[in-house]
Amino acid sequence: MEGYRSIEINEDSPFSLDSTLASGQAPRWEKVNGWWYGVVKDNVIKTRQLDDKIYFSGCSERYYREYFSLDYNLKEFYDSFSDDMYLKSAIEANPGLRLVGQDPWECLCFQLTINKKRTSPGDDCFTRISQKFGDEIELDGKIYHTFPTAETLVKEGLSKLKTCNLGYKANNIHSAAKKVAEDPLWSKKIESMKSEDAIKIISGFRGVKPTVAEWILIFAFRRYELFPVDSHIRSRMVKKYLSDVHFPNNSKTIDNYILNFAQDHFQEYSAYALEYLFASLNSL
Repeated sequence: MEGYRSIEINEDSPFSLDSTLASGQAPRWEKVNGWWYGVVKDNVIKTRQLDDKIYFSGCSERYYREYFSLDYNLKEFYDSFSDDMYLKSAIEANPGLRLVGQDPWECLCFQLTINKKRTSPGDDCFTRISQKFGDEIELDGKIYHTFPTAETLVKEGLSKLKTCNLGYKANNIHSAAKKVAEDPLWSKKIESMKSEDAIKIISGFRGVKPTVAEWILIFAFRRYELFPVDSHIRSRMVKKYLSDVHFPNNSKTIDNYILNFAQDHFQEYSAYALEYLFASLNSL
């Protein structure tokens, strides 16, 4: 396809662009006339998959591979759980689903703006902030906007941020912007930390709960050994994996039990197992 870079997908490295982007992991991806468009840092990536071939523009092949984790051994993950009927069903429902590698600052703000359910592109908080403060990029007759830097949000001020109709989230995002602007190397420091220490640091951002901090570590820092437990996953894990366990009426106790079970059962594949189970909540 003229004008686009391409990547060949083989059986040993399965990848589904649709399953990955439709899962709602990352903000501002939309599918138009068979093409996916997404603003990633300072560029708009345009991409589509035709059978075993990926076409894309807006970034280098190296960046594309890193963003979509194409070098992650997904088949090894599949093979490791061929005897797990529940996870196997989730894999069969979402073949080729991969975890997207996100920019730490954008991932932090995205997690601060979404509700309990993952959002769709359009008139959401993250998009409104981008349209108000981001730089414009035109592609195929449409205007896209980058997400503003922490320094930009600090400079513009809280009052202007509140005009994006964010509610209480405006205070959380502005507070995060100030912390990041004051410590530009925050993400580099987290990269070298153990996960338990990194969770404590990220949870120090206003509005970030420990489970949200874990999602940020998964998407932005590839800590795939983590398994953040929320109410949706709690009910699914109890029903599918722990139906014979008698739990007290205490969600914290249940969550700790689920976490210990998941880390023992899924091990270094915990985040991938969680993403597949999450993506299949309505079908399994």
